Amino acid sequence: MADFPILPLWTDAYIADTQHLTNEEHGVYLRLLMFAWRSKECGLPDDDRRLALMVGVTPKKWGVLKSVVMRFWILNEGLWTQKKLTSERENVERNRKQKRAAGIASSEAKALKRKDQAPTAVVEPLVTAHPTAEVQSISISKEEDKSSSNSRKTSLRDGSKSAAADAIETEFLETFWPIYPRKEDKKDALQAFRKARKKVDLETIMESLNRYSRKIEGKDRQYIRTPARFLNAEAWLDGSDEIPASMPVDVDRWRKRLQSGRRLHQWSAKEWGPAPGAPGCRVPAELLEPGDGIGWTELETAA
Repeated sequence: MADFPILPLWTDAYIADTQHLTNEEHGVYLRLLMFAWRSKECGLPDDDRRLALMVGVTPKKWGVLKSVVMRFWILNEGLWTQKKLTSERENVERNRKQKRAAGIASSEAKALKRKDQAPTAVVEPLVTAHPTAEVQSISISKEEDKSSSNSRKTSLRDGSKSAAADAIETEFLETFWPIYPRKEDKKDALQAFRKARKKVDLETIMESLNRYSRKIEGKDRQYIRTPARFLNAEAWLDGSDEIPASMPVDVDRWRKRLQSGRRLHQWSAKEWGPAPGAPGCRVPAELLEPGDGIGWTELETAA
């Protein structure tokens, strides 16, 4: 889970500032806000190729969208930031620190109280039984120093491996998992992602995923591979991200889902994929109407 899994969204201000955006631009802008919020710096890299991968569009398409959605952002020293988003992050971090400090103070107070209430122990003097104890102590000390040195070396190696593993997990959580169209078996997916990253770079995986996402648009969930299966198939090598043309599109089912979404202003991204207007949406384009997806929240239980 990300360090900041919940993004505060001031709906009145958002709607007022973004009324001119199309459904597609809304989806791209919201996705960028989410990626920035989840990052350590609360910002986006000044890298058009990576940004295109984040929002699930081609570099050419991103070139068109960028001029609109990046007007809300400020570029400083290679990092795109959004003023309101940064302010909210600072508020969340401040509240978190205050709660942590209060928790520590409470724990220390309880520990001090327990110490005051504990009976005083009587300490018996130590008796040296053997005259060679000092020599033995020096010998043991040398062995401990040697063991400590070896432990430090092992710790450094383990730390290096841990840092690399953490970087891969961050790529998975912040870039791959949020846009994969079928959220299932996250633990297996992470394991498969680690295995895949030993063979190819992140960009290769994401380009293959973008091709796959375009090919499954309109397809029902049962026809979409789990993320682990997609990664283990190594689609980037042999074009195995191709989807058989015979797979049917259940138009009636999508129509019912849209009717439910319009009535409740809710959408089950977990079951049906990204909401209308969001990158990777699988709803047949001919069924969509202006306004679909705007302001819709996550549906707890899919129909």
